[in-house]
Amino acid sequence: MMTADRDSRPLIVFDVLGTLVDQAGSLRRRIMNVTDQDASDADRVAAAWLDYVAMREHQITAGDAPFVASHVLDDEALALLVADGVLPAEAHQPLASGPQHLEPWADSVDGVALLADSFTIAGLSNASHQVLAELIESSGMRLQLVLSAEDASTYKPDPAVYQLALTASPVGAPPPYLVAAHAWDLRAAANAGMRTAYVPRPGGDAPLDDDEFDIYADDPADPHARLLACT
Repeated sequence: MMTADRDSRPLIVFDVLGTLVDQAGSLRRRIMNVTDQDASDADRVAAAWLDYVAMREHQITAGDAPFVASHVLDDEALALLVADGVLPAEAHQPLASGPQHLEPWADSVDGVALLADSFTIAGLSNASHQVLAELIESSGMRLQLVLSAEDASTYKPDPAVYQLALTASPVGAPPPYLVAAHAWDLRAAANAGMRTAYVPRPGGDAPLDDDEFDIYADDPADPHARLLACT
């Protein structure tokens, strides 16, 4: 819960999956630890897992399926991979907790801590509260507010998800920044009224030539100085 002084500070919002934590790499390493698959096979399994979840999120945002939380989608993906013979049945249960233990990028903990001295720092994620609660605790990241797409009963890039961040911003403050490694996420945030900061990450979604974000970071540490300069 935010304290009163934090309520009055500008809000900086970070995407979590892929921006603060290495989602694909963490899942690959967990698959390798749980099964006897090598890195190449584990990469393919992780990609199939994430592709399934993305497909189901798209169905939900398009109105073609009812909302279910992200941990349910992860469980569906693993059950399908087991049914297809891609994973052994005994791997399902230990892999199901994988999203709750994704590893932060090397600069994430210190970078968030630096900004937390001047801003209220929030995470905005498609991950469910069940996943985010343990993920944030295990990662050691200093987030004062955690916003889940589960609260909007839809997924990014639905505008309702970004509205969660806009509503959480202090009254009279400028629109919060969304910091993300995914250009599609930033486009949707900008359309919803947020300011935007792109940070490069392996496996992220790079900006197109005609994208117009407020901040373009040269490296993962760069946006911290630029955001501090905006206060």
